[in-house]
Amino acid sequence: MKKNSKTVLALITGILFLTLATIPVTLFSQAQQEEGRAVWLHASIFEDEEKEATQHLKELLNKYDKIGINNIFCFYTMMDQHQKKWDFLKVLLKEAHQRNIKIHSIFCPGQRVKLEGKIMEHPEWLIRGKKGEIYPNLNLANPEAREYLKRKVQEALKYDIDGIHLDYIRFPVNQRFSYDKTTCESFKKEYGYSPLEVKHDCGSMVWSEWIKWNAKHVTALVKEIKETINKSGRNVVLGVDVFPDHVTAQVLIGQDWELWAKEGIVDFICPMLYTNDTDLFRRFVKEAVKAADGKCLVYPGIACRSSHNKNTPEGVAQEVKIAREAGADGVVFFSGFSLNEEFINKLKLEVFKEK
Repeated sequence: MKKNSKTVLALITGILFLTLATIPVTLFSQAQQEEGRAVWLHASIFEDEEKEATQHLKELLNKYDKIGINNIFCFYTMMDQHQKKWDFLKVLLKEAHQRNIKIHSIFCPGQRVKLEGKIMEHPEWLIRGKKGEIYPNLNLANPEAREYLKRKVQEALKYDIDGIHLDYIRFPVNQRFSYDKTTCESFKKEYGYSPLEVKHDCGSMVWSEWIKWNAKHVTALVKEIKETINKSGRNVVLGVDVFPDHVTAQVLIGQDWELWAKEGIVDFICPMLYTNDTDLFRRFVKEAVKAADGKCLVYPGIACRSSHNKNTPEGVAQEVKIAREAGADGVVFFSGFSLNEEFINKLKLEVFKEK
């Protein structure tokens, strides 16, 4: 009887081994995927003096560590904003990595730029309106402007960063594309018309192609930044902040983020869902998870306070629960300005108890 028991046990063990061997490795990696808990952090909240700022930073990171924050998306000096006289990123990396928190350097390709330095030397990189007026935003359909942005990314990759994070990876809202001579001629070579020669409404096929053409160039920039990261040989991920609805985003701002997700161009997407309406929040999280289709991670953006809403600690905790239920891989909080002690304590009590 004992001999038979050993035979049966061996048989069961063998079957179990074969079964486990046939399970795709990706399933194990997904099961082991740590929940993303991130914060958008602005360097401008810290003091100008290094000693005071470092102490402030340590205290803030200790608070984040209590609720298991494991990623920080940081706005700092690479786009010449919030410039400090000391190396803020170097200090941030040291303190964050000691707490096993990853740092992602934020770039804002489509945001307003300062008209100085290289940009002042190259006004042709800027967006021009239909009447020739100049806007302080880079034309992402301009190859040289994109090269400039990639050089900025290369500078960041000299640091021990864990990710590149793209915010404002789009044109300004309401289809503010560039109508400069070079861009219009480039489009005309492909479609036979300048965008200035057609009606600007959805009834025009050429106008519809003009919208898609500009979106294609934003996608080109995302791909080029991904290639820049890959060529560095670094294990650095690429994340993007995106408008909630992928269809509207493509038409309104040239942001085809569903394509970026499904083609695996980006490692994760952060739809900015700044609302207190939990039903609306749930709907857009589900849509983002569906659009990503398992090809990249989804971290919905939850605002404690933004220009669109003012949330409560209870509301923020509830949205974390909804994100989990909807299949998101984590969440990101907006922002370091408003994620205060009251919110942190509520998150610790309600949804991040295990930390």
